Amino acid sequence: MKTFFKQLMKNVPSILILIVFIALTYNFFDAGFLWESGKEIWKKPSILFLILLAYLLSFVLKAIAWKVYLKGRPSFFSCLAGLFYSLFLNHILPVKAGDLARAGVLPARDQHISAEESLHSVFVLRVIDMLCLSGIALIGIFAFHIHYRIPFWALFFVLVISLIALQLLKNRFPIFVNRHVALLKNALSGTNGLQVFLLTLTSWILEAAVLYGTIFALNKEISLTAAVWTNSVTIAGQVFQITPGGIANYEAFMSFALGFIGFSFKEGYTIAILTHGIKFIFSYLAGFAAICIFPVPINVLKSWIRQKGVKGK
Repeated sequence: MKTFFKQLMKNVPSILILIVFIALTYNFFDAGFLWESGKEIWKKPSILFLILLAYLLSFVLKAIAWKVYLKGRPSFFSCLAGLFYSLFLNHILPVKAGDLARAGVLPARDQHISAEESLHSVFVLRVIDMLCLSGIALIGIFAFHIHYRIPFWALFFVLVISLIALQLLKNRFPIFVNRHVALLKNALSGTNGLQVFLLTLTSWILEAAVLYGTIFALNKEISLTAAVWTNSVTIAGQVFQITPGGIANYEAFMSFALGFIGFSFKEGYTIAILTHGIKFIFSYLAGFAAICIFPVPINVLKSWIRQKGVKGK
């Protein structure tokens, strides 16, 4: 019973988002409108091709950023295969377990990269992802004059808890923490850190092409900056994922974000479903490509997904 309530409290934000999604679906889902919008995109294959190409390039940049972070030691295709496995698994599993598989692919293909280095790099790059997405989202709040205020006490509370957690971790696992701090300093030294950050930031800007191209294909208008902001808010919301591919989270966050910049909820909800559908299709194609590049037995994948990281000594 205690475990049940612990899990329930952990998933409260996700459950609330799921309820919001159900409410949006009940009020704004229009099968006819969705079908006609989908046909409109399908009638413009050149735009659809450019959307998929831009989305692919965003992952190419993420793979390059990963390679740069590890000082060029892994091969580009190992990094890309890891990202594709991660994307695929995140779209078939109810939780974000893909990053664990991503960390497993690299040392399996490039055996001179240790499992600890790989897991460390995936964690740090995920933090950089969230910093980029959060930064874009915060800038957009001011740029689009969105009336939303984060209470100062909430920011202070998060800061204090984070500092306490870091100190406790350092006290409990000093060798582990010092080792990873050394890895971090080495990876981000000189211009290396700037390259990783710019590549990551550009990859998220490119991913916004999915939203921008979809809206353009529907003969509607959105600025590139608004598309980048909306995409960033939507992806940041996937941290609460409890469904394959973040179904519900994606649609809820994008519907509200598009609502802030002038779209109706019906339009925003429909656009969210269409763009998410495109990403699902791409994730399955990416998964097929990853299996071709580096086939992994099911039992090995399961072992990667179940791993809990490298314990400190």
